Amino acid sequence: MRFYETGFDYLRDELALLEQGLRVLLADFESKEIDGQTPMSMRGLVVNAIDIERSFLGNESLQEEDALASFRQFRLEAERQFSHQIHDSVSEGARLPFAYLSWTLRLSTWEKRCVMLCLAAELDSRYESWFGYLNDDVTLRVPTAELALRLLGDSKEEFYHARSLLAGYSTLGRFVLRSGRAAVPAERSMLKQPLRMDARIISFLLDTEKLDSRIEDVCTLYDGARSAPELAFNCELQDMLLQIVQRERSFKGDKSFTQDDENEQYEIPFIQLSGPSGAGKKLHARHLAQSLEQPLLLVKLDKLAKDEDAMAEQLINIVRESLLSVAVLCFDEGEGERSASEGWPHQQERVRKALANYIELARLPVVLWLTRVERRASQLPLPAFSALTSHTVHVPNAEVRLQLWQRCSDERADRSLLSHLADKYAFTAGQIEGMSKQADRLAYHNKHEFPTLDDYAHASRTQVQHRLSELAEKQRLVRRWDDLILPEEPLELLKDACSRHKHSETVFNRWGFGHKLPYGRGLSMLFAGPPGTGKTMAAEVVAGEMGLELYRIDLSRVVSKYIGETEKNLRELFAEAESSGAVLFFDEGDSLFGKRTEVKDSNDRFANMEASYLLQRIESFEGISILATNLLQNMDEAFLRRMQVIVNFPFPDAAHREQIFRSLLPKDAPLDPDLDLSFLAARIDASGGHIKNIVLSAAFMAASEQATIGMRHMVRATRQELHKMGKIVVKESFEPYN
Repeated sequence: MRFYETGFDYLRDELALLEQGLRVLLADFESKEIDGQTPMSMRGLVVNAIDIERSFLGNESLQEEDALASFRQFRLEAERQFSHQIHDSVSEGARLPFAYLSWTLRLSTWEKRCVMLCLAAELDSRYESWFGYLNDDVTLRVPTAELALRLLGDSKEEFYHARSLLAGYSTLGRFVLRSGRAAVPAERSMLKQPLRMDARIISFLLDTEKLDSRIEDVCTLYDGARSAPELAFNCELQDMLLQIVQRERSFKGDKSFTQDDENEQYEIPFIQLSGPSGAGKKLHARHLAQSLEQPLLLVKLDKLAKDEDAMAEQLINIVRESLLSVAVLCFDEGEGERSASEGWPHQQERVRKALANYIELARLPVVLWLTRVERRASQLPLPAFSALTSHTVHVPNAEVRLQLWQRCSDERADRSLLSHLADKYAFTAGQIEGMSKQADRLAYHNKHEFPTLDDYAHASRTQVQHRLSELAEKQRLVRRWDDLILPEEPLELLKDACSRHKHSETVFNRWGFGHKLPYGRGLSMLFAGPPGTGKTMAAEVVAGEMGLELYRIDLSRVVSKYIGETEKNLRELFAEAESSGAVLFFDEGDSLFGKRTEVKDSNDRFANMEASYLLQRIESFEGISILATNLLQNMDEAFLRRMQVIVNFPFPDAAHREQIFRSLLPKDAPLDPDLDLSFLAARIDASGGHIKNIVLSAAFMAASEQATIGMRHMVRATRQELHKMGKIVVKESFEPYN
């Protein structure tokens, strides 16, 4: 038996069979020529009575045993022969796109013939003349519904059944024929409907493109035969996902998933994978498809068109592509943040209908949904007969992160430094890879042989995408421990808090405290003290020591007069901070975390609801939060209990005030030899914030005189600051520097 070596070999046989049928139809058409009818050259342009009489003879021929009947019998035998050759050729490894298309779309015999009829017009322009003549209309030089119905059926009963196969809801109408074909003019019947194939079906049959070019910006097709990057962790999750799919498929009992029995329905695996960006959701999807020996079609939901009609067209093309490739269909929400309550109302129904089409025809259907925030079933476009399972892809633990760091770094890199990075940065695999590459670039730019801790700290900030700047103000971290002038006790508390963050991985994960304490694993600090005592500076120093970004909460962007809006803003704020690892700094925290009051009206009730929500969110927050207050007595006792570290910032004494003066004077500043900072520190009763104002004002005074900074400038600036504070200044207080 002859094998088909290529798809074109098979197409030639199919086209030869089609051409034979067209010739039989043409001969049958010409055999009923009547004297006086319109000449062939004028067909479609002129109609006379003889033509009308001939047309009725043509309709009668459908019921007669003529040459078409013999051809139909011959066609059935030829198609049986093709089937055997296809089977043997595919067994030998031949790629036959037309046969593959018929199998993937579950096309009937009549539908396959219709596809070949439409393809003929795309392969050879000489068929246009034939179609124009057989349609009896030179303006219709393409296959029409009438021509397909006359030529492709095997019996007169099939003539009527085949009309439903050309309807818009049929497989041909949805995925094969051009969806944007022009409507039939009002003066013509539906029988004269032109049949044209969609461009993707043509390119698939001719093997001219691997992915529909109309959706290449929205989709990525991963070949199931190509190995995905190695899965270095969470292998047990991969095994679980594979078992889920195999279990659902075992209920069917075969691998074809044909649903020929209308009384039986089978649940389709619908797997939701949630987790932060870079956690490996896409990698798990690729490995699952690879294990199933199927391609993976990844759809970027945030890239879909906003226009409803354009989106519907995209989804049809996406479903068609997944059917043609027998792919696992995977939807990725992307990094565009939507709250869990919003879900996808704009797209949900459209996507659900598209998935219903996919499940109806797909041979091996599997649907994956990738999201940062786990969705409820009502927030997902679940079609009928879906078996939903949800799994979270967590950030790897410190041991796995160390392995990832070692894989991404030079083998000569300091292991202790990599171990420190693994403990300090709870990053995903994708973030670790990106951070390592960026640190290498910084090291090269800074002329370091290997990246330093500072290089890694700067690189870490490039791996976090968040929207905190919309709700908070990013603080510059320029101050260090030497700039922070505090008594020994609060200074030790701050350093202990930094050490607590540094060793959290050891305590919670390696020592197992995380299993005993499922919540309250974050670090919450309260800084209390009079204004200007260094609370904001301490927050900057702590964040800098931890190597994290610091965001000062802008209460005007968070607090809203509308019910529920404040909680919504706070929920988004904490969620963004958790995903980015940034430190949240609530200045004037008593305005949000103050004592709950007795409920006298609705305003009190809603204010207490906000406070209660904050109470719960602070406890469940796994990041670092710092609250600052001038009045510790105004804070709610429940908040105080949930603070891991409370640091009191005392008003500075004379010795500390002198240290503050000296710390604020830069090395390059021109200082007068008579500058007596201990004298100033003993004479004024001011906090560090006021001392900063004094030093800066004195510097501007000296600069305007083009002189060095002396005591007369300091005394003058001090008098001005004390007046601002509302204090009475006695002239003799600063003798002899008046």
